[in-house]
Formats: sequence, structure tokens, C-alpha cells
Amino acid sequence: MWDILGKGMVGMVVLVDSTDPSTFHEARKIINYFESRYPAPFVVGCNKQDLKGAWDPKDIRTALDLDEEIKVLPLIALDKESVKNVLLVLLEEIARYL
Repeated sequence: MWDILGKGMVGMVVLVDSTDPSTFHEARKIINYFESRYPAPFVVGCNKQDLKGAWDPKDIRTALDLDEEIKVLPLIALDKESVKNVLLVLLEEIARYL
């Protein structure tokens, strides 16, 4: 399935659950897979930032071992403006890549 998603991909949002660090390893696997086979710009959306116990995006960057140039953004998936911000940043990254 990932190959189907990767072919022709111009960018990607990797969502992580900020309240559940046990999911960070899977997010790193997804990033590694696409970086190695279908390199394209991506951003990380740190969802559930409105909930108690949510990790700060800076700490998530460290946990995922991401370079500083990768955008790691706070996100509340139920908030339209928050989602819009993540998508706009992704579009900016895609424009720089092209």
C-alpha cells in the first residue's frame, strides 16, 4: 500500500499522536520508508496539542531524531485553522523543493 501512496507523491504530512509516545517509533519507520524510496518534502503534525500530557513539538523532533530543517508543527486536528496551517507549511516546503 505504501508504494501506491509513494508513486507520484509531491509531499506528505506525517501525523503523530502527541499524547502517545509509543507511536513515535512507527512514525519514524514511515519517515524512513518514504525518504529512502520516494523522497519528497514532508512536515510532521503533532496532533492533540490541546490535551493534557501532549509532548511539545520540540521534544517530538528530538524523539523522532529529525533535522532542524524538517518542520514539526503543533496540530489540533479538530481545529480548521490548525489543519490549514500545517497544510500551508507543507505547500511552502513543496514549493521550495520544486
